[in-house]
Amino acid sequence: MKEGVSNLQVRKRLLETFMIFTFFFLLLMVRLFWIQFLKSEEYLNKAQNQWTRSLVVQPQRGQIFDRNGQLLAGSASAETIVVIPSMVKDAEKKRPGLIDEMAINLAAILDMEVETVKDRLTRNASQVYLKRKVEDEVALKVVELNYPGIRTTVESKRFYPNGSFASHILGFVGIDEGLEGIEFQYESELKGKPGNIVYQSDARGREIPGGIQRYIPPQDGLDIILTIDSRIQNIIERELTKAMINHAPLSAAAIAVNPHTGEILGMASMPNFDPGNYGLYPQSNWRNPLISSSFEPGSTFKIITLAAGLEENVFSIYDTYYCDGYYEVLGRKLGCWTRYRGGHGLQTFIEVTENSCNPGFIELGMRLGKEKLFQYIHGFGFGKKTGIDLPGEQTGILFDINSRYFSLVDLGVSAFGQGNAVTPIQQVMAVSAVVNGGTLMKPYIAKEFYDQEGQLVKENRPTAIRRVISEETSKELIHILESVVINGSGKFGAVPGYRIGGKTGTAQKISPTGGYLPGQFILSFIGFAPVEDPQVVLYVMVDEPSIGPQWGSQVAAPIFRNIMGDILKVLNVKPNNVDIKQEPPKLGIIPNLRNQTIDEAIGTLQISGFNLQIEGEGEYIIAQTPKAGIQMPINSTVIVYTSNNQTTDFEEVTVPDLKGKSLKEVKDLLGLLNLQIEIKGSGIAVDQRPKAGEKVKANTTIVVEFAPLVR
Repeated sequence: MKEGVSNLQVRKRLLETFMIFTFFFLLLMVRLFWIQFLKSEEYLNKAQNQWTRSLVVQPQRGQIFDRNGQLLAGSASAETIVVIPSMVKDAEKKRPGLIDEMAINLAAILDMEVETVKDRLTRNASQVYLKRKVEDEVALKVVELNYPGIRTTVESKRFYPNGSFASHILGFVGIDEGLEGIEFQYESELKGKPGNIVYQSDARGREIPGGIQRYIPPQDGLDIILTIDSRIQNIIERELTKAMINHAPLSAAAIAVNPHTGEILGMASMPNFDPGNYGLYPQSNWRNPLISSSFEPGSTFKIITLAAGLEENVFSIYDTYYCDGYYEVLGRKLGCWTRYRGGHGLQTFIEVTENSCNPGFIELGMRLGKEKLFQYIHGFGFGKKTGIDLPGEQTGILFDINSRYFSLVDLGVSAFGQGNAVTPIQQVMAVSAVVNGGTLMKPYIAKEFYDQEGQLVKENRPTAIRRVISEETSKELIHILESVVINGSGKFGAVPGYRIGGKTGTAQKISPTGGYLPGQFILSFIGFAPVEDPQVVLYVMVDEPSIGPQWGSQVAAPIFRNIMGDILKVLNVKPNNVDIKQEPPKLGIIPNLRNQTIDEAIGTLQISGFNLQIEGEGEYIIAQTPKAGIQMPINSTVIVYTSNNQTTDFEEVTVPDLKGKSLKEVKDLLGLLNLQIEIKGSGIAVDQRPKAGEKVKANTTIVVEFAPLVR
């Protein structure tokens, strides 16, 4: 009985044991199946990572060319020093002190801190960049040291063969990526995709001699063809450089565009920078003011008011308007620059434009009304980015006509170019629409993209945004703007042999926080040629010139003339068969008006060919600007200050009424009278101490409070 029980127990135990083994066997098979079939790729990758290492091979960055194939930005091969820390640590065990020796010697060659080198030699990583993109001779010295774990690999290093040429267009590249300009805008197209070299290694990361190696080539970046014509770009930069010397402004800039396509033909700003050594220049030099700066445009904006008025049929160019020097709005007199001699008198609206008569444009604004005027302001692209393919574009700042603070005064000043802030690129594209038949185009600067086999990958094409005005209105505007150059303030912009249209402007810069930046003005000229079929719209701006006259017609217009004349030759635009003679204005010598009566001064200036602007209500002239003896164009304006007594000195001065004047006007007037100024705020003068009419000694400081024109 006991034996039978014993055998049964044995069999039972054997069965239990068998079942346990079967269970574990099945569990093992499931595990093997899971590893072999479900997780095989993951474990294979882990295994490969343990016995293989890879070195990154950087792609060649795409090159940048102008529209004619001239290289503007290229890439050359540069050596990069790479460390495999595991190999360095292994060698240190066999040769104590090696890491310190390597750190000292490598730091000396690579111009690095010893501790920085040591940190990278011992870092917990499979591969570390010791120093990237070094000169060939530096890399050779490193290789000659024959240190373990030190390798070299080839990377792409950016170079700019023409130095600072087109720097605000191209931008620049940091260690790995574009940081400004086209280099930043098209980073994904230019950079390409990295490749690598894979090799077998032992447990310590050392390469196994004779082991399998695999090379995965990088995909180089795309080459970009720009719309820029280097010949036009060179002309622009040449003339801006001259302007910086001749007028000593804070900056000068210009942009040329094909009005029919939106292609940017040239764009430059001075001072500029060398993209290959951008770190040597202040960051302010990197900024492109043609797309990133906004300011009140001044009289160039009158083109938009004209376009709106003609399109809406609120006037004819031969309708007449009488300018008596002012336009009164809500009890406030908005003055014309001729207000001190009674205004322009009776004019046609084409003469209103030639004379740049502010009251005439206020009248157009009032006829249009705020909704219609701002409909066209928005329609021409103001208040929004143009969409140019460069980084940093600003939108500008426009009046909110739905605000309860918007008044008829705001409408009036908007009509002649004050109160709204716009960018130069917005102005250029708006005028392009004016002269191309009425269509607003999107500006662009990158034309085509090619791979390294020379195959076209993609391209940018002309993009029409909207029609703003009719072709008939466009033709009328072209005619009016040509008359401004022939008969009006744009004479200095005339190019002999060609029919030119254009408009001058003077702009007071706006503070980002509101109001105006004291004493900061921009002189500008925008024009196009040839009138018969406009091929180029050109905008020139000069920021705060400190040498020479302070008028757009006398500073920006001559620069425009020089640039446009050469551009037309580059584009093979033939001169007109019938030459419209547009001789430069004649010059005259400013006479001495001091101690003359007003009537005597009027007679003197009529003989000399100059205009008179009177400050004060006295009988005798005690000061003037420009000073006597200075050569100025005929029809320039002489500003005089009057008193009831003749004087030969300024021991005692009557304080003038400064209210309503700009900072520049206040400075000029007080300077005439040997008075000092203390500025508070920005905008126009709203209060002063001492008050107007008080007698003070020469060199007394007048405290003048300024406030924005429109609150």
